Amino acid sequence: MVLLRTNHPGAVACSQCKGSGVNSEDHFNGRFKVGGMCWLCRGKREMLCGSCNGAGFLGGLMSTIDD
Repeated sequence: MVLLRTNHPGAVACSQCKGSGVNSEDHFNGRFKVGGMCWLCRGKREMLCGSCNGAGFLGGLMSTIDD
């Protein structure tokens, strides 16, 4: 089963920057500033999908789900 959550199998938009790649507010007492590279995705705009761990489908080789 292929995940249909994104154009790139196994990747989803960063939950922190919403796919922009930059911080929308200061984080960690100003360590990561507004407009700087996103602290979570490091500017890549995407993260591995939590459902498939980046395999692109449930039960993939990279998945840690044991059914």
